[in-house]
Amino acid sequence: MTGSTAPIARYTRRIASALRRAGAGEQKHLTLSGLVELLGPTAHRLLLLVVSLFNMIPGPPGYGGTIAWTTCAIAVAMLAGRPIRLPRIIGDRKLSLDLMIRASDQVTKVANILTRFSRPRLRWLTGASANLPYAVLVIAVSLVMALPIPFINAVPNVGLCIIAFSMLNRDGVGVIIGLVATLIGLTIAGAIFFGAFHLGMAAIDAVGA
Repeated sequence: MTGSTAPIARYTRRIASALRRAGAGEQKHLTLSGLVELLGPTAHRLLLLVVSLFNMIPGPPGYGGTIAWTTCAIAVAMLAGRPIRLPRIIGDRKLSLDLMIRASDQVTKVANILTRFSRPRLRWLTGASANLPYAVLVIAVSLVMALPIPFINAVPNVGLCIIAFSMLNRDGVGVIIGLVATLIGLTIAGAIFFGAFHLGMAAIDAVGA
């Protein structure tokens, strides 16, 4: 299977084309709810890939938490088998269209490279029956990533990105790799959390001494 005919190549081109159409007008920003409408309220897997990719882009304070809660909301909709409807506090958050378009163009290029190694295999791990465990995993991981602790979401998000990419490309081996990366990320996140907790307790003890 060539890169141009791989499922993920078609999906990434769809993302890039939709964003370019949105940017063809005068608007410079797109809300997260607008992004959902643009790509489709029932395109759960596609939107999980998009938000996991956007979570790799540096943003202002609170950006990572917003993306994490958006990821959780998409996964909840997938779990319930319903169209995605973001709460206004999340859905009204604006993202730069220019930045999103440039990022999507890079994603398309990267996807074409990755399809040399990723291909449909072990499809039972990527079929419709995988939606429930996939959604539960994403909800659990996104709740961890929403914690207001620096760098806690970096590695788990890479794992989610690999899983989302592999789900769309029907690559069960990639899903397994993504699961391993996610577990490693959660372990690192746990270490960071407990480290921050103990530092905080030590600081409290020092002040009270």
